[in-house]
Amino acid sequence: MVGKLEMIVGPMRSNKTAELLRRIEIRRQYAHQYVLLLKPSADTKAAAGWVESRNRSGCGKMEAVQFPSADPWSILPILEATEQQIGKRVECIAIDEGQFVADLFLFTKRLLQWGHDVIVSGLELDFRGMPFGEMLQLSWLIRTYAGNLTELVAYCSCGAKALYPQRLVDGKPAPYDSPIIMAGDNYEPRCDEHFVLPGRPH
Repeated sequence: MVGKLEMIVGPMRSNKTAELLRRIEIRRQYAHQYVLLLKPSADTKAAAGWVESRNRSGCGKMEAVQFPSADPWSILPILEATEQQIGKRVECIAIDEGQFVADLFLFTKRLLQWGHDVIVSGLELDFRGMPFGEMLQLSWLIRTYAGNLTELVAYCSCGAKALYPQRLVDGKPAPYDSPIIMAGDNYEPRCDEHFVLPGRPH
């Protein structure tokens, strides 16, 4: 039996992680499922081994298994060992900040084919307004197998719906040629009118 995929997408400050943690808690508390929460190493918004939401009104944080962002396959021995320890299958695997995960499409597809439900939360676009990692490709798995996509909304300071994650470095918009992942940056949601990308070639 093939598993189902739940995608949670949206710009910065749209409460993606809070929604992910809420769904995990519901599965654990009411369905009595074992949910294995995974955190890619490139996610630095919380302490190592923890997934934490900026929204303090819901499930604040949960312990997670951290793995190298470039190698999600390293999780498979941990998954096998966990199932041996608990004496049953891991019903659901949740991945936060999926945009950072290499081989996300193939990794998720393999988990679904093995019968695990998968929940993936993440950004669809990077600070340049371009596809971020393999998040956009996951919608094929929903169409081909089963599942759903939840698009969360954030708002620009002007009140319009935010479409892009605006990266700020020292309070100023980051230039186009800055690296995708960098330390010391900050983000805020921006609408199409107020999104700024210095040095954009087109």
